[in-house]
Amino acid sequence: MGRASIFLVMGLGVVFAIIGLNMQGSTTYLVKAQMGYSKYTIARDLARLAVHTTLRAYDRNLSPIPTSGGFNGGTYTVTTKSSGDTLWLTTKGTYADSSYTMNVKLLRTTKQFPKVNAALGISATPVAFSLTKVTIDGRNYDSTGTKLIGSGDLPGVTTMIKADSTTVKKAGGTNITGSTPVKVDVSTVNPLSFLNEYKLGADYTYAAGSVSTNVTWGSASAPVITYCNAGDDPTYKITFSGTVTGYGILVIRGNVQFNSNFTFNGLVIIDGFNTQVQLGESGTPQIVGGMIMAGDAGASVTFKSTSTTGKILYSSSALKTASSIAKLRYYSIMEWLE
Repeated sequence: MGRASIFLVMGLGVVFAIIGLNMQGSTTYLVKAQMGYSKYTIARDLARLAVHTTLRAYDRNLSPIPTSGGFNGGTYTVTTKSSGDTLWLTTKGTYADSSYTMNVKLLRTTKQFPKVNAALGISATPVAFSLTKVTIDGRNYDSTGTKLIGSGDLPGVTTMIKADSTTVKKAGGTNITGSTPVKVDVSTVNPLSFLNEYKLGADYTYAAGSVSTNVTWGSASAPVITYCNAGDDPTYKITFSGTVTGYGILVIRGNVQFNSNFTFNGLVIIDGFNTQVQLGESGTPQIVGGMIMAGDAGASVTFKSTSTTGKILYSSSALKTASSIAKLRYYSIMEWLE
């Protein structure tokens, strides 16, 4: 091999070596860039996860609201501030040596809520109605049912047709009071469109045959959804005894007996065509808020108190509390900075 050929081969070797080093450097840089971007995206996802977990905590009425957490080897922190229905969140996700911060301003809005136009609004026809030792009062009480507000009074009972009003008047007599004791009102809301969400989102669910003692459903500051489903056969029932106190929304289907001390503040929906609600053998059982009775094939309901007088009292204040159930609210983005 000539000298020129040797120099040519050596030169090509140097060139290829330089190209190889450059390629190795490019590969190393690319790997570092990919790793950096991966850490960045994980940190960003952790900051977003913090937003979602915090809102879920609000929906579940958790107290205190968690301020930190971790996932997939990373961590996040949250600071919150609220004023009325406005909520501010600052979240920070950290993964390895990367971090990502988000500042979010949200407006909490109440979903559409069934309009109550009486202490008991009946959105079904024909109606079979029975009232025994129970009073229904459409005058507007405070949230505890202890005193009248003095304005905003509604009828005691509303029905869809005159014949049903006659049925209710005959069954209730002087035990029904209000701005008008019984009134025909075709605008009474049919709550069936709301029921699936309430049933699926119930915080407490009871089935036929259930027997429970001394229960509490939510509070005035954290109302909840309760679903009692005894079915349409009146021979099956759900029974409560002791002290039962509830706040929020109560859906009743079938034969449900509240024996002893029962107080519910909020909206009660009677679902079904063959429902019996028995209010107490002792104490002063009462429902404060409003009731709506629904049924596609008519409705049959019996309100019965055995040894004392049960009460169904209209309260706009108690209904307002029920409408603020956390999981029935949604969030609108006012600001989102990241």
